Amino acid sequence: MSKDLHLHPLQEDELALGLKLPWTIYSASGQLLMKEGAVIDNQRKLDNLLMNGHREKSGKPGQDETEQGPPPDEPQPVKFAENTNPFAELDEIGYQLKTLFKRIDEQRVKPGEVERKFYEMASQIQGLVLFNSDAVLGAVHLNRQHEYIIQHPLHVTVMAALVGKTLQIPQKVQLSMLAASLTQNIGMNGYQMRLHAQAEPLDKEQRKRVDQHPLVGVKMLTEAGVTDKLWLQIVFQHHEKTNGTGYPKQLKGNQIRAEARIVALGDVYSALVSGRPHRPGLSAQQSLRSIFLERGQQFDEKLSRVFLNELGLYPPGSCVKLHNGEVGVVVKRTSDSRAPRVTSVMDEYGQLFMRMQERDTSDPKYALVANVNPQLMPRLNPTLLWGIKLKRVS
Repeated sequence: MSKDLHLHPLQEDELALGLKLPWTIYSASGQLLMKEGAVIDNQRKLDNLLMNGHREKSGKPGQDETEQGPPPDEPQPVKFAENTNPFAELDEIGYQLKTLFKRIDEQRVKPGEVERKFYEMASQIQGLVLFNSDAVLGAVHLNRQHEYIIQHPLHVTVMAALVGKTLQIPQKVQLSMLAASLTQNIGMNGYQMRLHAQAEPLDKEQRKRVDQHPLVGVKMLTEAGVTDKLWLQIVFQHHEKTNGTGYPKQLKGNQIRAEARIVALGDVYSALVSGRPHRPGLSAQQSLRSIFLERGQQFDEKLSRVFLNELGLYPPGSCVKLHNGEVGVVVKRTSDSRAPRVTSVMDEYGQLFMRMQERDTSDPKYALVANVNPQLMPRLNPTLLWGIKLKRVS
């Protein structure tokens, strides 16, 4: 090693299992430990590097140490036309996601393609959130156009984008976070649908595969050309929990990236409200209560509050019963979280309206009186719930 090089100790947040090294690592005395580009493929190797590793303070000649993630001209949130159908747009992103997952699995991607396409999908979802956040949040509860391995990451990304907008997270960071939320479970796509349909508890081998899927996902993405360090860290950490009971590394508190903690909230919420073949999904209120009770334990206290406030007491897509006996779907949050706007779809006798009616639940006549199990509702077209011209306020 040249005597002109200046070394400094590695920090814990600079390395993670499955990452390719962006620099060569040396011991404090200058002995080579691991070359640039090598993959940290086991915990022992990672622990050794964190304990003994040093790297050049200056990095590569001419290379900015922060030069990772989206390019300087990163995509901005897409601006949609006034007559856009957000549900159709979200479905189309789902088809794009399915195609890209298949290309990654078959190793048929071109250099730079994976990062570029996931950043583009992330910016489209950001645009939909800006265009009509109530409608796309409603899709989390109502839209079942795709199979779970597509539906789930779409819904998690919608919620991460909502929180990212509220917290005004920089665009460069949001793109990495949303790309990670789209790919969080890519390491178990091949067998997730089987587990999703399984009623009995996971056996030992299945549990091991689930615990390893963040590492497998990082490896798959790295091999597909992803170099965005934050993206990969979030995928690796999205099942870690604030109290240290998560996996794969049992990280605690601030050892977990804030962006990974945001993705984790959406991940759990989407899993709770999504039904499985052997059990119905929980209601939005039951799912929110579950997260509320685990704030400060499994989930970050402050981020949990932001998440819960963003969704509200009755998130769009929630099925409810009104004081006059009608049954409907929440379509718009209001400043009073107890009185959202609702589109009534059934009268007090359980008959479907020929023309859906929008109700202002701050009016005592239409006040919310109960939640309704979504499984008891007829199949509804969300486009009509949010957008038909015949809908009127009374």
